[in-house]
Amino acid sequence: MSTRRFVVIALAVAAGLLLLIPVGRWERGRRADDESRGMRGVVAAVGSLDSPTLRGFRVLARFDCLLYERGRNDFALEVCVDDDGRVVEAIDRRGAGDPHIWSLRDDPMSSEVHVDRALVNRLLLRMGVPQRLLPPTGSA
Repeated sequence: MSTRRFVVIALAVAAGLLLLIPVGRWERGRRADDESRGMRGVVAAVGSLDSPTLRGFRVLARFDCLLYERGRNDFALEVCVDDDGRVVEAIDRRGAGDPHIWSLRDDPMSSEVHVDRALVNRLLLRMGVPQRLLPPTGSA
């Protein structure tokens, strides 16, 4: 293969790869919008985080979750929050079939949905989670 042909092919490949950057960014934004929309719906279905339907929790390494009852399902709705109050995952287990899961656990900074992290901490403390397992918030 001639040097000229190699350079032309290399430039074409580089140009193609450069075109993938805006496509990837667009797809990331579209996905974040879709996932945030679903998470926002679950948060709206929960209503107030300190609802009397709060039934449980999960304390994990990178985020904490609150679980809410609907009907006979003690864990119908789940809202998972990172240390900064960003909702990073929400699960709707209402109805038959597989649960609906919206998640930005892999890209939490893209979440457009926020809740009061200090309130989440207060609820977790009330349910018996040790303070040392919760992130500092300044008002927990």
